[in-house]
Amino acid sequence: QLVKAMVAHLGTQAAAPDLYGIHGLVLDVARRRGLHREQAAALLNLGDLDAQTGRTAAALLRYRSALDAGRSAHDPYATGRAMESVGGAYQELGDYDRAADWFGRALTERLARGERAEAARLYGRIAGAHTYAGRYGEALRAWRAAVSGHRKNGDVPAQARALSELARVQEYAGRPEESLRTCQEAVEWARRAEDVRLQAALQLRLADTLERLGDFTAASLHRSAAERMLGEESVEPVGPSDLDPDLEHGANTYEIRSASGED
Repeated sequence: QLVKAMVAHLGTQAAAPDLYGIHGLVLDVARRRGLHREQAAALLNLGDLDAQTGRTAAALLRYRSALDAGRSAHDPYATGRAMESVGGAYQELGDYDRAADWFGRALTERLARGERAEAARLYGRIAGAHTYAGRYGEALRAWRAAVSGHRKNGDVPAQARALSELARVQEYAGRPEESLRTCQEAVEWARRAEDVRLQAALQLRLADTLERLGDFTAASLHRSAAERMLGEESVEPVGPSDLDPDLEHGANTYEIRSASGED
């Protein structure tokens, strides 16, 4: 509760030094009392703080320790979260093979528990790792799996974002016409979602694609449409997180209550 109050009052970044100390105290108590579930929670939170402040190697060690604690607690949720965080740390360190491997392990955990929304999101993270590594064929397969998962879950905004990323990788893979069609489909799904920021972000991506195909007139029209949307809604300019919500992943405090039910 103290952590939540500090974050609400100061914000995560400003409160980070104090939060680090608090989570460290929680970890000390959890270790003394043999509370593996609480150890996992504290280690994940400490790892997130390390990651947010650029100490990625330290974060990786925290996440690996959290994975061990989660397994000791027989807590599949903590285990899956730790696996994904390990993957994210490896990706930040530029080790895309290990990142994809750990995202795949986290995906297996989610699929085993029938968590379809999280599984669809993890397909996107796997695709991202493959994209960074230049393995566009594998990235395309993973993005298509993500699109399919979001469609089955009825998550229209997520489907639009995944289609946009699929279009981007198609362009990287030298398939500009396919990329254009996929991006147009993404714009249509964003329109159905009635998400103005997402529509504007996709319109800008579509404009970039058209420019690279040499259609500067159409690109200008889409860019103007995006600016009109943003102006009418009085919202700030779009940024990368409008297309990739995983950029903000891990920003929230991770909380796991003890199975004992003690206060």
